[in-house]
Amino acid sequence: MALAVMAAGPAPAATSKSKPPPSPTAQKIQALKDQVDDVSADEANLLDQLDASKANLADLNAKVADLDRQQVPVQAALEGAQGHLDDVGGRQLVAEAQLADTQGQLAAARQRMVDRAIAAYTGESSSARYADLLLRVRTIRDLSAAATYVQSALDNDRASVQKFERLKSQVGSLRDSLESDRDQARVQRDVVASTQQDLASRRQAQDDLRQQAAAEVAKQNDVLGQLQARKAEFQGQIAALQRQSDSLAASLRGRQAGQALAPSGHGIFSLPIPGAPITSGFGPRVHPIYGDVRVHTGIDFGASYGTPIHAAADGVVVSAGPLGGYGNATVIDHGNGLATLYGHQSSIAVAPGQSVRRGQVIGYVGCSGLCTGPHLHFEVRVRGTPVDPMQYL
Repeated sequence: MALAVMAAGPAPAATSKSKPPPSPTAQKIQALKDQVDDVSADEANLLDQLDASKANLADLNAKVADLDRQQVPVQAALEGAQGHLDDVGGRQLVAEAQLADTQGQLAAARQRMVDRAIAAYTGESSSARYADLLLRVRTIRDLSAAATYVQSALDNDRASVQKFERLKSQVGSLRDSLESDRDQARVQRDVVASTQQDLASRRQAQDDLRQQAAAEVAKQNDVLGQLQARKAEFQGQIAALQRQSDSLAASLRGRQAGQALAPSGHGIFSLPIPGAPITSGFGPRVHPIYGDVRVHTGIDFGASYGTPIHAAADGVVVSAGPLGGYGNATVIDHGNGLATLYGHQSSIAVAPGQSVRRGQVIGYVGCSGLCTGPHLHFEVRVRGTPVDPMQYL
């Protein structure tokens, strides 16, 4: 079979940059397209879609894998930042507890200072009591004891004042430390928030890519389903054509049962379309997409619609009309067990029972029946069995 391939549009303008060599898959697809006798335009288009989908899926998978690798250090940084933040938070709680305790002690010390000031103002201060005590001294021993007591009381007052000052200083230091911890916590919180946002963005991008990859897989499955449906259709067509060929063979065997066989030889038959190229030969061939092996029972001549088809030799038209997968076909009995078949015609110019002469126009090239483009399918049969026409041309 032959297939007319038409360009989808104008060729792209040339650029200064040289194009990279095509990938092995693209080369394979181009090779399949070159086998126009077996690949229809729709099948070639499906192969293009499948190749593009596979390339896109590979690219998406690579991007997802790259994001997976990038997430590892980001996750580690997030965990480290969170740990540091937790440590700062713990130290902040300890500092707050110390500050509260010290502030309580400072409040108590302040209250004692206030009490002493009130006592001094009302005349009940320690100094007045100390003076009264000294006035009552009668002996040196009493004086010594009183002096020791007064000194102890004064030392106690100084210690209270010093403790108050020390507590004030501790409260200030703790406040400064707590503010510093709070500042660190705020910075660390911002770091964690930024890291979390970055990780969330990466995960969202990753999810988007995975969804795109899943869509590509679904697209591939759809394309493969279409190819499988076409394969089933192709196999059905081949089976139907084989049944038609077997039926024709039985009919010719019955008709030519008493005929003596003529030896094969070049020139017994003339070319049905002089000058036309042979686009597909006789014999088994593998379908480039489906991988099925089928026997091509004739040879195909590439020609455009309406090209005249000539009888290969003198004979009698056995049939002329629709013939299953052969489309519009003419079968001519040439005697000596030989017959020829001309398939896929656009129109037929002879009728059953009509005698024809070598070179007479019997029909015109078309694409009827199981066909992917205009051409002539030409068969030579010996007592109904297809043989290689090249032995007789």
